[in-house]
Amino acid sequence: MRLLRTPAAAKGAGVLAAATVVLLMAGPARADEWVAGDLHVHTTYSHDSYGGPGDDNTGPEEAYTVGNSVATDFALAGVRGLDFLAISDHNDVRSQSDPGFGSAGVIGLPAYENSLQGHAQMLGARRVYDSGDKSTGAVRTMVDALRADGGAFQANHPADPVFGYGYDIRPDTVEVWNLPRIYQPPLPSASDNDEAIRYWEGWLDRGERVAATGGSDSHFAGTLAIQGPGQPTTWVQVAERTPAGLLAGLRAGRTFISHQPPGLGGPRVLLEADADRDGAYEATVGDTVAPGTPLRVRVLGAPGAKLELYSDGGSRAGTPVPVTGPSFEHRFTLPAGAGWVRAEVNGLEGNRTLMLGMTSALFLRP
Repeated sequence: MRLLRTPAAAKGAGVLAAATVVLLMAGPARADEWVAGDLHVHTTYSHDSYGGPGDDNTGPEEAYTVGNSVATDFALAGVRGLDFLAISDHNDVRSQSDPGFGSAGVIGLPAYENSLQGHAQMLGARRVYDSGDKSTGAVRTMVDALRADGGAFQANHPADPVFGYGYDIRPDTVEVWNLPRIYQPPLPSASDNDEAIRYWEGWLDRGERVAATGGSDSHFAGTLAIQGPGQPTTWVQVAERTPAGLLAGLRAGRTFISHQPPGLGGPRVLLEADADRDGAYEATVGDTVAPGTPLRVRVLGAPGAKLELYSDGGSRAGTPVPVTGPSFEHRFTLPAGAGWVRAEVNGLEGNRTLMLGMTSALFLRP
């Protein structure tokens, strides 16, 4: 509850050490590990989540919006098998000084959700940054400051509200999967994930290495069964289990998304490449390999689903492939001229409402 708050963190604390090195043009993947988490979770510190009589920014007339404390969100994340959690309250970082932050054996990734022309995730932020007049120039300056501190800038659910900066401000990540996908417009949500995917693919078609992420956008205790931490889950490949390691993995594009957390049986979808053609498939999403490189997708935990591949312009790359077992592998190559490829797994062919998982992109360049 709000009555247990601790004072806000001291002003001026940066995101991470400015000396943090982030590899934007990533080479072949190292022998790192994949960790699971949720990059978009709210607590009662948000203005739209009621925390009881001590709540200072949500009144009892909105008691129907009762939400979770920081400790409860982390406890739920731990029970569901998540490794990390980003608390992203609206323009508020008080969660980071709450005793529950980083509890239950779950890594706490500093963040907040910034209300701009649309919404953006300030991943890694330990303070609230000045957005100025929210114009393109002011936001670009803010994003530069976030990155200088080691953070990453994410366009949240860019179709609702519309991310007003279009392709003028490059994000590090795009939240292509917001809420469970059964929440489709017009009801009960206007968050159009298919439109978010098209916006993200527009960055890929421009030659940019931007990662795809998902987030439950969990606000309310009453929706925990289908919209709690990890629904959906973002998996990130990391060299170390720290906030800095997570941010580096996000900025390198090493992500895939599952509709459920590990503890609830969410599948894994791994897109890989054999860059040196030795049979080891050492490259993964976020990497760049030569045209004609052997590629594969491994699908773990989704028997009976359909694997679908997409490439430049969001066009299908080949026909859907049935996933014939709990541990499935599909090998393929792409035609000459393809610049990127991604994979998704759906419960029914062509039905993204029943999407079970999807990957970020792997790039092909001469």
